[in-house]
Amino acid sequence: MSLFLNIFVKLCLSYFCQTLVVKTKFSHIRLGMKKILNFTTASFIASLVISVLLSSKSLAYLSLNESAEILPENYFNIGIAPQTYLSNGGGFDLSVFADAHLFENTDGRLTIGSGDTDFWAQGSLKWAPYPDVDDQPAMGFRGALGYSRKANENSVQLQISPIISKKSTTATYNMLPYIGFPITLVSEKNNSYVASQLSLGALWFPWDTAHIGAEFNLNLKNSISSASVYLMFPFEGATGYKKY
Repeated sequence: MSLFLNIFVKLCLSYFCQTLVVKTKFSHIRLGMKKILNFTTASFIASLVISVLLSSKSLAYLSLNESAEILPENYFNIGIAPQTYLSNGGGFDLSVFADAHLFENTDGRLTIGSGDTDFWAQGSLKWAPYPDVDDQPAMGFRGALGYSRKANENSVQLQISPIISKKSTTATYNMLPYIGFPITLVSEKNNSYVASQLSLGALWFPWDTAHIGAEFNLNLKNSISSASVYLMFPFEGATGYKKY
């Protein structure tokens, strides 16, 4: 297992290093109230879906489950992400999330989950000023603030993660591999520590109605190793359910 993980990590790192050509392209950030409203609506739907989850130690809030791509204007996603743990005795959780395009180069996400941890929630912003153009990969940063509860123990998490992704074409479907490095400050009642992971994932677009993704998270320090899959369903603010 360790050999497989080592090879997998090296292959992914090699791929992204070869495609890393930086060309700066900044734009002015514009306010979009309609997009914020769509995000609020999507978040409400996500909160309803989570009510069906069964409460079952989860560190799912350390994962990314997204690339450096920014949503098109006036779009939002609703998604679901089951995750299993490959270390620390194993485990399982399930989360739902809502994404929305807020400003130019900026998306927002609200995630709610349950499983080995009784409840956790996270709000995040992703800023990607470098788009995927020609040989240049999409590059950006994701910042997140989260809260979790297990029995009588509560914790707050503050996370920052660089993300790089690059579109590629396979024989069957278009694919969007990505790599991230989430670093999380976890604050508990009598303890605080920093957790870090290496996140390697990819998105595929096999259907007109949904996108499917998979992610592997390798524990670097004070975290867990895990694997997840996720489905995303795109919506357009004016017309509803629609592929982008």
